[in-house]
Amino acid sequence: MVAALLASNCGGASGQSASATYVPAGQIPKADLPDLGPHGAGGIKATSATIPLAKQNPTTALFSAVATFQSCLTGRGVTFVGAPNPKDPSTNNPTYLKNLVACAAQSHILQALKSEQTAQDNLTAAQVKTENKDYLKWRTCMTARGWRIPTPTPDSKGLLFSFGGTGGGSSEQMTPPPGQSLISSPDLQECAAKAQGQSS
Repeated sequence: MVAALLASNCGGASGQSASATYVPAGQIPKADLPDLGPHGAGGIKATSATIPLAKQNPTTALFSAVATFQSCLTGRGVTFVGAPNPKDPSTNNPTYLKNLVACAAQSHILQALKSEQTAQDNLTAAQVKTENKDYLKWRTCMTARGWRIPTPTPDSKGLLFSFGGTGGGSSEQMTPPPGQSLISSPDLQECAAKAQGQSS
């Protein structure tokens, strides 16, 4: 929305017409701002402050990116059949790859995955303990829904699960129920919400 601010030329000669300045709502032209001098009003030095935005939890951001990625594929009429694999023609089809790349860019899923991996690399011992507790609840929920997930073994930091990792609880070692995949199934997010106490 654009608002009009009328500024009359008070210091101009008699008979000089008033001028109208159009600016976006909530803004004042720089020329119309009062000169506070080098130290601002009342001798206090004027400073600019930046208020940081709340940082989203990396795991929550990843789940959100996965949902956006899947929604993008669905909108394009594409079913996720796996990550690109030169030995698998269905995942190496040029049209499939083109859609994967487009949806990955739209959802920022690769950046979200990288942020999650970085966050896992920087966990404190107390955070590792909490993550492991939540993971075991999540795994129980997932296996009850038919997922086969191997018994987790801690990595060098004691973490039982890592996205993209190679430990006993890595995402690569999950086997979904028939007709489901890690990307398309709602189980991932629903069980995560249960593990974190966000649902009954």
